Amino acid sequence: MDVGECDNLAMVCRAVQLALPPDAVFTHWTAAELRGWWLPDVGYAPIIASTTGDAPHHDRRGVYIRRCDVPDKYRHVLDGIRIASPEWVVVELAETLTLIDLVAVIDSALHLKHTTLKRLRDAVVPGRRGVRDLRQALELCDGRSESRWESILRVLHQLSGIPVEPQIDIFDSRGAFVARSDLKIKGTNRLPEYDGAGHRDKYQHREDLRREKGILRAGMERYGYTSVEIHRSPERIVADAEDALGWRHDPSRLKGWHYEYERSSLSDNGRRALVRRLRRFSRSTTPRPTRSSGSAIL
Repeated sequence: MDVGECDNLAMVCRAVQLALPPDAVFTHWTAAELRGWWLPDVGYAPIIASTTGDAPHHDRRGVYIRRCDVPDKYRHVLDGIRIASPEWVVVELAETLTLIDLVAVIDSALHLKHTTLKRLRDAVVPGRRGVRDLRQALELCDGRSESRWESILRVLHQLSGIPVEPQIDIFDSRGAFVARSDLKIKGTNRLPEYDGAGHRDKYQHREDLRREKGILRAGMERYGYTSVEIHRSPERIVADAEDALGWRHDPSRLKGWHYEYERSSLSDNGRRALVRRLRRFSRSTTPRPTRSSGSAIL
């Protein structure tokens, strides 16, 4: 089977699993996709599994076998597929993803209740590649986010030193529920929100207008931002937050965001770098097996 021509990843993994040794588990990007996490859209999906370092070489083109053992406590079965636990998948993804993308992935794992912050912290391996980003991501993550772009908008505020709280319920003067906001800037009545493609639908637009009026009547201010604004005008978003807080405008607040943005899949350079890191999991030729080889292509 050509795994590149099959859209059903679970079906592919079940088929591939038949050719794998009994100790092999799907992990890294593949495991995150199987779990439905919010991964960067890079148009590329490697098939990655792990087995013990003592496992024999397997030459099945199209699947990358990492010869790095997954501890027993981090081995699960999902719908008949042997798969690494959510905690171990995050540890491995931290080797490949940079901070902003990693926060979004962790947010999705927490939002879907696949793991907990405590279990993730307990799984951190000191000295492992990516551990610095992982530890910072664990400080920034929040499972209350309901989409990848909500997470990214929150991280923009966090890295700029803007205090925000996600998923805040808004009530009117009579105590009736009005809306739930993506974010609220602490100490203000400002509600930054992500406006995605769904807001273009005419029926959704009507609902949005009704919702916005209710928010205004409750004495709150909703500021909606699109992905284009996050990409091109983060300065304006942070300036809006500074105005809400009554702070003096300070362009240096965005220093951390700009640095992490360029590293992430949000930027052209960051996306290309991520694809290069992922491409090492899929080579057009099978390497000659040696005793010292750290990985094999299946």
